[in-house]
Amino acid sequence: MKRISPTNDLAFKKVLASEENKDILAGLINDFFDVDAEEIVIENPYSINAYIEQIKGDEAVVLRHTLRDVAASFKTADFVSELQVNKVRYFDERTLYYPFDRYCKNYDKTGAMVMDAEGKPLRYSSLRPVFALNVLGYSHFKEDEDALRIFELYDPVRHKRFNKELLRIGYFELPKPNVETANQKHWRDYFKTGEVSGDAPDYIKKASWIIDYANLGKEEREVALALEKGQAIYEAEIVSSFLDGKDEGIIEGKAEGIIEGENGKAVEIAKSMLADGFKPDVVVKHTGLLLAQVNTLLI
Repeated sequence: MKRISPTNDLAFKKVLASEENKDILAGLINDFFDVDAEEIVIENPYSINAYIEQIKGDEAVVLRHTLRDVAASFKTADFVSELQVNKVRYFDERTLYYPFDRYCKNYDKTGAMVMDAEGKPLRYSSLRPVFALNVLGYSHFKEDEDALRIFELYDPVRHKRFNKELLRIGYFELPKPNVETANQKHWRDYFKTGEVSGDAPDYIKKASWIIDYANLGKEEREVALALEKGQAIYEAEIVSSFLDGKDEGIIEGKAEGIIEGENGKAVEIAKSMLADGFKPDVVVKHTGLLLAQVNTLLI
């Protein structure tokens, strides 16, 4: 194992939520929102001890519910980020809940309010802009091949934006080919493979270096492997539920060797599984297709 997966919970937190890696988080924010994130304060910074405490109990149950999320504030705004590998129900609702919740929590915040002429606090003045980035391991929006979408408060009839930039919610879909900038391509390469090209910015190269297996401590390696195990169990449960909802007859088809042809049920299910973020090896295991066949569906 040369690198742990960048979508591993430990890797996501270690890279983007460590005190010593604020430059990486600042780079991510700037590359997607064109905002200089100065004076970053990370909430619940990465700690290997927190992971060790988690896996002392029921490993599979605890780890499969571990959230890949990062929350921070900087000089001019707040930032939240979440990585979602596979498709889940009510994801749209969740991606709105967290940034709105973050926005509302700043209401009446002591020390951040502006005073009026009489010295009374203007309670809404403590509300700050919120930037949210959701990194998705599957194709969430089916209309096009654009990897990045950023939504703002907007009047679709008059084509006018809200007069203040208070909320921006981004969705970065890793399977999609069309990116807007070179740095966004480097981020996509990093999240998909853990590796980056030589012309990537230093902070993304640093992220790739951090998740190199050789650069992890002994405890971090053990936790990373436990997280991978928990994710595999979770994915197996999702696959089982997915196949139950599609066509149970596929299992019989595998046994009888009747899965064939481009329009076969296995191909249909494989396409659907890939669209929902399942990795090719997982699709192979549960459809009976060859890896080469599955890879052609990715093109």
